[in-house]
Amino acid sequence: MEKKLSILFYIMLVLAGCLLITNALAQDNLNRTVALNVKQKKIAEILTIIGEKGKFYFSYSNDVIKTDSVVSIVSSGQTIKNLLDELFHGRVDYKESPGYIILRPTPYRLTLVPDTLAGPGNVYYISGYVYDDITGKKLYNASVYEKNSLESTLTDQNGYFQLKIKANGMITLNVSKELYRDTSINFLNNVNVSIKSRQYYYSADAANSKSDRSWLGRMFLSSGQKIQNLNLGGYLSTVPVQTSLLPSLGSHGMMSGQIVNNFSLNILGGYNGGVNGVELGGLFNINKQEVKYVQAAGLFNIVGGNSKGVQLAGINNNDQKNIEGIQAAGIYNMVKDSLKGVQLSGIFNHVSSSKGIQAAGIYNYTRKNNKGFSIAGIANVTGNDASGMQMAGIFNKARVIKGVSFAMVNIADTLDGYGIGLLNISRNGYAKIEVYNNEITTINIAFKSGNAKLYSIMSGGVNFTDKHVYYSTGFGLGHDFIFNNNMSLSAEGSTHLLLAKGWKNQNQINRVSALLNFRAGSKVSFFAGPSFNVYTNYGNHPGDSDIQQIIKNKPGLIDWSNRTKGWIGWSAGITIL
Repeated sequence: MEKKLSILFYIMLVLAGCLLITNALAQDNLNRTVALNVKQKKIAEILTIIGEKGKFYFSYSNDVIKTDSVVSIVSSGQTIKNLLDELFHGRVDYKESPGYIILRPTPYRLTLVPDTLAGPGNVYYISGYVYDDITGKKLYNASVYEKNSLESTLTDQNGYFQLKIKANGMITLNVSKELYRDTSINFLNNVNVSIKSRQYYYSADAANSKSDRSWLGRMFLSSGQKIQNLNLGGYLSTVPVQTSLLPSLGSHGMMSGQIVNNFSLNILGGYNGGVNGVELGGLFNINKQEVKYVQAAGLFNIVGGNSKGVQLAGINNNDQKNIEGIQAAGIYNMVKDSLKGVQLSGIFNHVSSSKGIQAAGIYNYTRKNNKGFSIAGIANVTGNDASGMQMAGIFNKARVIKGVSFAMVNIADTLDGYGIGLLNISRNGYAKIEVYNNEITTINIAFKSGNAKLYSIMSGGVNFTDKHVYYSTGFGLGHDFIFNNNMSLSAEGSTHLLLAKGWKNQNQINRVSALLNFRAGSKVSFFAGPSFNVYTNYGNHPGDSDIQQIIKNKPGLIDWSNRTKGWIGWSAGITIL
């Protein structure tokens, strides 16, 4: 037994080692060597070749990094970093992210010149200046930081900085500034035990996050934090806990936008790189990158990346990418990309595409495709295809309805699914007017809208006799079985309110019909067919002569009770297509 456990333990160690080695290789693509022999190709093509050899991708913007130049390059064993230096002449900086090397323009160079290094015990006060390499000009608002301690500051107008750092062993001071290549310098002391290295990584998504440019970000982020975001971009590190009163008053200071926390407590509001656990905000939470798994705020949540889990806000949730889970807000939710889960709001929801459930007090808006279920008090609006189910109190609108749409009015450019409502308006659908006669009323007019799969019928009619006048109004649904271009069979079910004796005596007739249609031209067709009727009287005097006149001499009369009768009827008329 012990031998088997030893073998199992050994196998687990080997697997863990393999995973660590694989991860290390994935994160060290810049130091890998590749062989190239390329003649007269664009830099963009060369990058594709290098990426295929290294099994990763390059990420860059064509607007700021020019890759149209045609070059030749021969290498038998250079590192990818050296090849990139040769291609871009040192004017591009490189950051690694899993599966990617991110390129960003850095046409300028800077120099860090430390002035003093002093302090008692393990506390050090480091000061100095940051210069432009070419002009010698002292640089204002450069970010100076130590990654492991997460201490940071910005240079003043004279390029001067001062940092207090508590550490054992080597200290690595880093300098970053927008459009300048990052620079670092190491400081050694006499202690042999080195400080525990803090894990960090680069995220292009965090570098391009829009959360700091939101109205909350503009209002509450300090100028220092905004400059840090420009200088440090997508640099991120993970820390277990952070607390803050406001974004500018927190345990991580100006570095808060570069920190992903497992637990974040924001008394009034906070600003973080992301959350991988729980975040609570008295008023608001702002995050540059993704949030997992619980986020709650008294008023607002703003997330620059993906959200997964439960997100709750008293007023608004605003997510710049995807959300997967449950999102609920007192007033409205905004999701720039897709929804997979449940979205609830008191007034409205706005997403780019949906595969989940949306419920709003007033309306839901889906900018692209809706493959889920949407329910709203007034309206659902979809910019492209609605292939799921929509329910609204007033109307549904989509470019193409492929699923089921239920509302008083359904509007679409193309109706390929099922519209259930008083009106179903579409360019390719029905808009038929019928004039017909049946055994109950002398003349009737009906309007049919929808398509062959399912159409709605609104009708009205009147019956004139020597002594009796009846009015009817009705609504129904139908389906057409199309045999060819000139012949079809309509199966319809409808309910009609029959009004007699000065509108005081109300009666209901439920009717099932089978109507054969013959097309007589491009705009006209004729129809006729049988029906089965169930009549119910809701008046106070079921024996009135009015009622007797309605059911008198009906073929196949079935007498279920004094108030309920049944019979076989008919309809015949003309349809204007």
